[in-house]
Order: sequence, then C-alpha cells, then structure tokens
Amino acid sequence: MNIGFSSCVLQGGRTGVASYVTNLLHTLQEVDQTNTYEIIVPACDAGLIRDGNPRFSKHILPDWLGRPVPNIAWHSLALPAHSRTQHYDLVHIPSYRRLPIFKGTRVVATVHDLATLHMDGKYDRARMFYNRQIVPSLIRRADHVITVSHFTAGDLVNLVGYPAERITVIYSGIHREHYHPIPEASCRAHLKARYGLEGPFVVFVSRVEHPAKNHLRLIQAFEQLKARKPSDLKLVMAGADWNGADVVKDYAARSPVARDVVFTGFVPLEDIPRFYSACEVMAYPSLFEGFGFPIVEGMACGAPVICSNTSSMKEVAADLAPTFDPMNVEEMAAALETALNAGKDAALVQRGIAYAATFDWRETARQVLDVYGKVCGHGMTGKVNP
Repeated sequence: MNIGFSSCVLQGGRTGVASYVTNLLHTLQEVDQTNTYEIIVPACDAGLIRDGNPRFSKHILPDWLGRPVPNIAWHSLALPAHSRTQHYDLVHIPSYRRLPIFKGTRVVATVHDLATLHMDGKYDRARMFYNRQIVPSLIRRADHVITVSHFTAGDLVNLVGYPAERITVIYSGIHREHYHPIPEASCRAHLKARYGLEGPFVVFVSRVEHPAKNHLRLIQAFEQLKARKPSDLKLVMAGADWNGADVVKDYAARSPVARDVVFTGFVPLEDIPRFYSACEVMAYPSLFEGFGFPIVEGMACGAPVICSNTSSMKEVAADLAPTFDPMNVEEMAAALETALNAGKDAALVQRGIAYAATFDWRETARQVLDVYGKVCGHGMTGKVNP
C-alpha cells in the first residue's frame, strides 16, 4: 500500500501528540518491510522525522502552512487532490482536528481525546466553536478511527455518534531503552548541575497549561501538605510554558510555598527519565487526558505514581497508582501524603516496571498496520519485522 501520513502537529516535538507521531513513524520504519509512505510535514519540523528508509519520503510544506488555520485549510482543500495525485491507498491523520471536509482517498484518524466536548474554556471561543461544532462532523467522515484508550472510544460513540465497529483501541507505547530506572545518585547530580535542583521533590511532567493540566490545584494540595508537615520537599513543574502559564506562575509566586515550587521550562527528552527516577512521587493531576504518557513513563522508571481518576487516566494506571478527584484539593493532598509516607515500595515498583513494559511501540505499530490493511481490504499488510 501507498500511505500518506500527516505530521503537521509536531510543534517542535513538545507535545504528547508529537511524541505519538514521531514514535509511531519511527517504529513503522523499523517493522514495516512492505508499504510505502509519504510523510506530510512543515519544513520547521521535518528534522524531527528520521531519514534513511527508502520507503519513507517526505512532502514538505512551507512553514506558513504549518500554522493552525492555514494547515486546517490545506488538509481540506489541497490534501484530497494531493492524495489522488500521489495515489494514496489511505491517508492517516493522527490529529483529528486536521481531518478534511472532502476525501481524496480512505482516511484513518487517530483521536487522542475529546476534551473540548467535556471542558468549557479549554481554548479561545473560535477554537472551541471549531472543536465542538465542526470537528465531530469531520470525524464521522473518517473511514476508521484509532483511539488510544477505551475511554475515548466510548466518547466517540456516545458524544460523536461514530460507529463502534469502525473504532480500534490501540494503546500508545513507550521506549524501554529510554524509560527505565537510572541510579538516583547520578540523576541528582545531573539535576543539580542543570536545574539547580537539590533535595527531595514531587514532579509533575507536563506542559504548563491552565486550566487543563490543573497546576493550580496541585500547588494548593502542596500548600496543604507543607502546612501539615513542614519539610524541604519541593514541587517541580517539568515542562514548557503553554496557554495560561502566566496564571499558574503568578499564583505560584504569591503562594506561601513559593520558594519550594520550581518551574524548569522545557525539559529535553533525555532528562525526563532522570526526573522520574529521582523523584519521591510523580503526580499527574490533569483534568482530562486521552492517554497520559507520564503515568506509564513514570512507572517504567520506578517512580511512585498518583494520578487523577478522570477520563483515561484511571484506565491507563490500572491498579498500580492511587487516584484522586482532580477537582478536590484535599483528596489530592491526602494522596500525595500517602504516597510520600509509603515511599518506594520495591514490590510495587517492580510491578509498575513490568506493567509499563507492556506498552510497546512495536506492538502499537503492528496493530496500526493491521488497521491499514483492514481499511484497504488487504487483511495483513505484508511482511513485518518481529
């Protein structure tokens, strides 16, 4: 098969969707020995996609076509004709907000979450209108939808009216060669040298986005924890600034625990496992997630994890992470205190590492290939590396 793959949402590689796209594409390059791919990508992000496989080429868009509104227009107005010219058997669009109005070939979409159908005020009014009034009809036009959790699959059926028989749930993966426990002493030395971070800390690995990621309530829970049990514990917000970051930082600066709240800014990929490996607890209080990579990544690195009990997070965490109502600051503070008191239980750490190992990008890629084959009526898609 000849497959078009839209990679127009990489944003410098700093989001969960970017991680999904790059990891899936790189793993497809490793396992798929049969099909050909044309990767559609803006020039500014082309370097994020690995070169060297002759079956994978790039169609590079000018940077201005990578901006949201022009890119949405390109997918609806230019992609159908481009699909026919390039003789795509299907096009995979891993960000459902870029789905075309008209189709030039079969369309497979990945829907990570439908947060905008649940959360008021996640974006500005124009984007909320587009996501709520336009996007559901675009999703219904797709030939098949991949979701990264059963929760999102349920949303597609119940909120969008998409047929359940055309949905396949395929969990995302993590790279075990990257996410694994690192000796704590070396982690602490590195974090001190690079971020000035010393002593015990709780970490939240996420872009700083308000209100969706729920940083304010995590700070409030940390305030309660420190009031009950004064210590040198720090709260580390490990991630780049995003929408509403100024609100979070303004609150943190006025907080009674201001000196113990650390904002790292963007964290390069190689440092993320060091934060997980050295932390006392990895807290994930997000209001809504389609998957929640840090939950599994943290477990893979041996971190005690606590997370919200909403959307897909309880599903992804299974029974290996205590959960809490992300709207309830007292409940969040209690979960933090319980996890800190429990420490790094060796048996639970090993269970978490073993569980995280089941999230394998090679298996994800094989299941995606199976979807491609089914959509095109080919069954399995050809020779696949083990």
